[in-house]
Amino acid sequence: MSRRQGITVLIKGLGIGGAERLISEAASYWDRERFDYRVAYLLPWKDQLVAELESKDVPVAMLGSKRGAGPISLLRFRRFISESRTDLVHAHLPSAGIIARVASPVPVVYTEHNLVGSYRLPTRLLNRLTYGRNARLMAVSGAVAESIAGYPGPSALVIPNGVSVASTPEAAAAVRAELGLGPDDDLVVHVGNIRPHKGHSTLVAAAAWLGKNRSGTTVVSIGGEKAPGDLERVRALARELGSDGVIRFLGRRQDALAFMAAADVVVNPSDVEGLPVALLEALALERPVVATAVGGVPALIEHEQTGLLVAPGDPEGLAAAVDRLLSDGALARRLAAAGNASVLRNHGIEQMVRDIESVYAEVLRV
Repeated sequence: MSRRQGITVLIKGLGIGGAERLISEAASYWDRERFDYRVAYLLPWKDQLVAELESKDVPVAMLGSKRGAGPISLLRFRRFISESRTDLVHAHLPSAGIIARVASPVPVVYTEHNLVGSYRLPTRLLNRLTYGRNARLMAVSGAVAESIAGYPGPSALVIPNGVSVASTPEAAAAVRAELGLGPDDDLVVHVGNIRPHKGHSTLVAAAAWLGKNRSGTTVVSIGGEKAPGDLERVRALARELGSDGVIRFLGRRQDALAFMAAADVVVNPSDVEGLPVALLEALALERPVVATAVGGVPALIEHEQTGLLVAPGDPEGLAAAVDRLLSDGALARRLAAAGNASVLRNHGIEQMVRDIESVYAEVLRV
């Protein structure tokens, strides 16, 4: 019997983010008879998903240092690839992609998760400069693929994100109990880390509108801060706009799915998106959604059919759409059911894994 081909999945961190959760969820569907998987990451403080991966018998290695990703990561990465008998590296997001392309002695395939214009200029330049070394390139949506159309190297194959999620009525009830809400109280949930372009200022302003126009509504935002002080900054804005009594920022939560399952409406106020995993999860949980029409979102949500779309940077528009769904239960249920059917049909995680593994097989010629 021939040796299984070694696959190293490389990502900047294993915190609770969309791309990171995709890797952890995909691990349950990996073809272990054909491929020998391991995961490596670069930021030691972003390790929330390490235990989950290891519980699925996936070896995990941290290749960075206390200072994060840097020259030492290049050396550790190259040594790890050699010692782990890796045949192919699958890198996610620019930091991992740059390191893999520069230092990998084996082919690198890369998944672009975001519109490349959303990255900081140094990251964008290094990402583009090394792009020609990708053996194959995948994009999570057509919008993301269009954003890299002029980049060197292979053209992008669009493989949409997939999800496989579940929650329980007990978990949703526990969330409402924690928040002090009854079954008839309105709950709006947002899941997204606090970082540029994620629309937190729009969300805070929309919460202020809801507080003035729809009493008794609670808005919850779940997500960690990209840099120290980010969380306090959005809390300060909430105090300034008078929405601090409406919106609660809960930071990172392992039970984010339970909050979405408990929600009457799930929102995504981002200014820039590739194909947000949190929205896929909300639809898979059959929750009505309101999202900004940016990036790959319109390919996921059809306005008035599987959710409601609003313009980015429009707090009143966001709040009005939320208010509409909270006021019209029949509409909310219709959109949620249609969104759920669409996700089940087009965004199954098992199909996503099979499509990605077909790319591995093509590159490795196995």
